[in-house]
Amino acid sequence: MYIGPFYFDTKEIFLILAAVLVGLAMYFGWSIYWFDPKTLLTIIILMLVTKGLLPSVHNEAFFMLAIVTIFLTLYLPVFHIVLFYFISFALFRLLRIV
Repeated sequence: MYIGPFYFDTKEIFLILAAVLVGLAMYFGWSIYWFDPKTLLTIIILMLVTKGLLPSVHNEAFFMLAIVTIFLTLYLPVFHIVLFYFISFALFRLLRIV
């Protein structure tokens, strides 16, 4: 979808919508069961930035990395999750999986 000079893929639109909804949940104080909204917002923004900077990313591998990263937020602190995400993404790029 083109909005002015920018092209947004469906995955970017979904990530932007998810960031807006998690931001609204944080603002209004709504609870997101089992998840910390600040951690989710951080992970969503990181995914949006990496997906936006590298449009050639294969969707299936990126989707699996995203799902694993989001479910790791249930058990690990934010720093470990961000570290896992960047190391996994770098290894995926080196091995030409993503």
